[in-house]
Amino acid sequence: MASAVRTHRPHVEVVAARLDALGEEMSGFDPHLVICSHPNTVDPNGRPAWVELPLDPDQVTGICLNGEYSESANPTLKELLRAIDETERLLHTELDPRNC
Repeated sequence: MASAVRTHRPHVEVVAARLDALGEEMSGFDPHLVICSHPNTVDPNGRPAWVELPLDPDQVTGICLNGEYSESANPTLKELLRAIDETERLLHTELDPRNC
């Protein structure tokens, strides 16, 4: 996933982290968007965007952008890139983006 984002959005800074190191990575990197296989339990209500992308493609993906939650069944890379683009738009247009 990190490699695909780097390829399609080279201006976006990407850090890949193991799940057990996620909290530490987030405190040092402070990302605006997290794409993770689990819901946000590391920093509840602390990010303008969070994508819960389960390892099992049959499970529903949860997408939270600016405090609004939606679901997608097995999203494509295009849909995930759209979440990145929307996060960037939020950061440039919202004075106080809501958290996920």
